[in-house]
Amino acid sequence: MRQFSDIYKKCRQSLNKVAFLIAWITFVLEILVSILMIQFLPEMIKLPIPTYIIFYIILPSIGYFLLVFIGRIIIKNKKLSDTTKNFYSILILTLQIFIIACVHNVFVFTLLLFIIPLILTVIYSDRKITNIITIISIVLIIISSIVSLTDSQENDLLHAIEVYIAIILIIGCNLIANLVTSVEKDKNDLIKEGAFKQLQLEELIKCDPLTGLYNIASFFTALDAHIKSNERPLTLAVIDIDNFKNVNDTWGHEKANNVLIYIASQLQACCSTKGYVYRYGGEEFTIIFPNTSPKEAKSMIENARKNIYKHKFDVPP
Repeated sequence: MRQFSDIYKKCRQSLNKVAFLIAWITFVLEILVSILMIQFLPEMIKLPIPTYIIFYIILPSIGYFLLVFIGRIIIKNKKLSDTTKNFYSILILTLQIFIIACVHNVFVFTLLLFIIPLILTVIYSDRKITNIITIISIVLIIISSIVSLTDSQENDLLHAIEVYIAIILIIGCNLIANLVTSVEKDKNDLIKEGAFKQLQLEELIKCDPLTGLYNIASFFTALDAHIKSNERPLTLAVIDIDNFKNVNDTWGHEKANNVLIYIASQLQACCSTKGYVYRYGGEEFTIIFPNTSPKEAKSMIENARKNIYKHKFDVPP
């Protein structure tokens, strides 16, 4: 449905803005933390200051903002499907968290940040996206833990336990996200079914049940829209069946209805390429011809009239 597509588009744009905000916040925090560490805890910095700034401020920040830039290109790419764009909008956040986990591997909470994009997958109600992001998150947790082993980890066993707990939590979140996604999908299916039935009902209200043409209310709505859209030339045809009362009185309503149905079908066949046919009421029809001259419209209607005159109904003429 168009509405769901629009909602997902807004979600993708919002997630990209969140990624941009994360990039700025982490950039500012990295600078503040580095200043405090250099001033108060210089013994914790085991790299030369210029190298430390490159590896802990410049390179991570470039990664954050580059991911945001890539995300914007992806969500604006018209060749990609909505599902692909939805996946990448979550993946961008996951990769940003991966950078944070690598830079700040001494803090266990950085591993738990992978839960955030996993929970956000529920927005799209797509279990495939949830499961892929789960696998990617587990892989990135393992990679970031390997990175931490090359850094200063005093207790490898404790860190291994922290990584194990983080992976268990990711798996648990995956189960919860899939459960919520299933519920949301069922709800969305019911909403779509209800909306489809409503559209069907609206179409029935707009249509004449006998001829299948749109009715007088639809005619005035459409005519108003064509006038406001300034479609010129705009030609309007009004058609009336002569002596139709005699048909009703002589052969009855059933035969008269057959006449109406046939005339409606001929008007549709001859005029629908450029015009819109309506049953105005009783034995009257109207046709709106946008961007059509009166001469062109009359030619089409004449063809319909000739076909109707030649037709042999199964009653005396």
